[in-house]
Amino acid sequence: MSSFEIDEDLVRSLVHEQHPDLAGLDLREVAGGWDNQLWRLGDELAVRMPRTERAPSLLRKEHRWLPALAPRLPLPVPTPLRIGEPSARFPRPWTIATWVPGEPADRAPISNDSAADTLAGFLEALHVKAPAHAPVSQDRGVPLTMLSDGFERGLEEVAS
Repeated sequence: MSSFEIDEDLVRSLVHEQHPDLAGLDLREVAGGWDNQLWRLGDELAVRMPRTERAPSLLRKEHRWLPALAPRLPLPVPTPLRIGEPSARFPRPWTIATWVPGEPADRAPISNDSAADTLAGFLEALHVKAPAHAPVSQDRGVPLTMLSDGFERGLEEVAS
């Protein structure tokens, strides 16, 4: 994971230094994802701090492509609004995006009979032919044997 601690003081100071107009908003940690630690900034924003080495390139792709994808999607997605640049205090880029209210799908009970249809509609809208200038992921569209070493290491870590 990360070789440095991402705590409230760090996030608050980075927001203050690079986006001072947002520095007065409340800040609180939210359960993070695999690659990023997530912080709620006020009621309408989120700060995403990358924990892994691969996360910064993914954040930059999201910053470029999510605003273009969002209008085509039937569900709200976070819209990246600002980029925080690497600094002496934090060596990776980070983002400020819109906050999408709700409960993560993997933690919330399905209480709607049309949830599967809604998900299918989202995936259908997302999976259209990419523009010619779209980025190509080095982790997608390759034979799985090229990715098995990382998977095997992950299994070993879980088993130990």
